[in-house]
Amino acid sequence: MPGPDRSESVVINIHQPLTGSWVKEFIATINDTLSDTMPRICVLDFLSCESIDSYGIGALFSIAQKFHQKNAQLSLKNLNSKLYQIFTDTDLDHYFSIENEGELKEATADLFENYKDAQLVIDKQINGNTGIFRMKGVMNHPNGSRYLKQQLLLSLINCKLILLNMEELVFFDSLSVGTAINMNNLLKKTGGSLHICGAKLLIKDLLNTLCINAIIPVFKTQKEALEAWGMELV
Repeated sequence: MPGPDRSESVVINIHQPLTGSWVKEFIATINDTLSDTMPRICVLDFLSCESIDSYGIGALFSIAQKFHQKNAQLSLKNLNSKLYQIFTDTDLDHYFSIENEGELKEATADLFENYKDAQLVIDKQINGNTGIFRMKGVMNHPNGSRYLKQQLLLSLINCKLILLNMEELVFFDSLSVGTAINMNNLLKKTGGSLHICGAKLLIKDLLNTLCINAIIPVFKTQKEALEAWGMELV
């Protein structure tokens, strides 16, 4: 049986907001459109899309991952000023080629790089719209930072509340703090939230010195962090 046609490019118009339940419809549209055609380049046209939330961001990265695995490219165009600012303010424009005002800005980073040298281990537990990231080992920079960002972005399709549980993390590079702040900024702009809990003494001192609690809520225990979202202990 012949495989899908390998055409040069396909443009898919997004006619709904990439928020909430609309995201599943968007993914279904993508899968249906590409069931018979596997283009070398897929362009998502946002001309009729006015908003995006954390689930929508997660969907884009999930689709981008599929294209990456097929050695194909995904690009975006016609983002309104609000959407474009979300992408630029949170560095998401580094991972997507985006056409803005007739000028194409190529992606400059590969989110799907294999960070085999990272000394960070993340065990993810998903419960509804909440993701608990149990961090173990060493949060080094840049590999650990990039690996954490990769896992966070790929989880947004399911989660809008992310808890970084640092009970088993032995080291947190100060240069990695920017990644946590960046992801917190993205979640806040798209209807989500980031919490931190369980930091050991040295990491806790670092977070206190940098006044991270003024930006990201930091809790002593996982129970406290979940209760702040109105949840029971998982």
